[in-house]
Amino acid sequence: MDAITRSANRSLRPFLIALVAAVLLNLGLRLRIFEHVLRAHQSAPWLMGVIARGLLVVFAALLVAFWWLLLVRLLPEFRRGLAPSRRQLASLVWLASGMAANNLLSENIAIYRLNLSSYTLLIDALMLYLSINLTFLFWYWFVDNPPRRLGALWEQSSSAALTTPYGIVFPEETLERDVLRSDRWQPEFMDYAYFTILSSNCFGPPEGHLLVGRPIKVLHSVHSLAMITVFIVILARAINTLN
Repeated sequence: MDAITRSANRSLRPFLIALVAAVLLNLGLRLRIFEHVLRAHQSAPWLMGVIARGLLVVFAALLVAFWWLLLVRLLPEFRRGLAPSRRQLASLVWLASGMAANNLLSENIAIYRLNLSSYTLLIDALMLYLSINLTFLFWYWFVDNPPRRLGALWEQSSSAALTTPYGIVFPEETLERDVLRSDRWQPEFMDYAYFTILSSNCFGPPEGHLLVGRPIKVLHSVHSLAMITVFIVILARAINTLN
């Protein structure tokens, strides 16, 4: 059991680092948005000001909750060799997702209220792109990994000796099943990173990858909508203000 726990913790480490990096990027973007507001000298509808201040308070609460859960609850158990619970990991990624959504909405409000330059918007869009992708990288692993490792959500077909997972079906997995008739292949960090980056750039699963099951399809749809907002709304605005 100890060997299994250590192996699970090693596989979790890069995804946890990616999630922390996403939170740090969100914090940096929040500070940039705050700086944009302080530098502005334009009047705005009072309702927009109230919404912007409310989003700032919500972001601060999410940030404090994330670091408390990570530093006080999760890391001490991690150092003792205990595997974090699914509930703790779910809470972490939900908090990080809340911060990313908060910044995405705040950036759109800043575009509406402030006359941001194209260079500023490009930097903000890049930070949003990275933070959202790092967050969804953790999400994809979180949703897809437990069925593979624990066999909890795998479907056994009566007409086949192999199982079909609810989650992402990778090309290597398909090739192994068709050629070697086995299901021992397991995706690693780079496999999920590749899937996340290409999904964000083309708004759909990369060629050769399949999405099986409602949870992974809902997750991918939300990821695509977030990327559409970054590319179409923010980057389009940046390009429109180049002149």
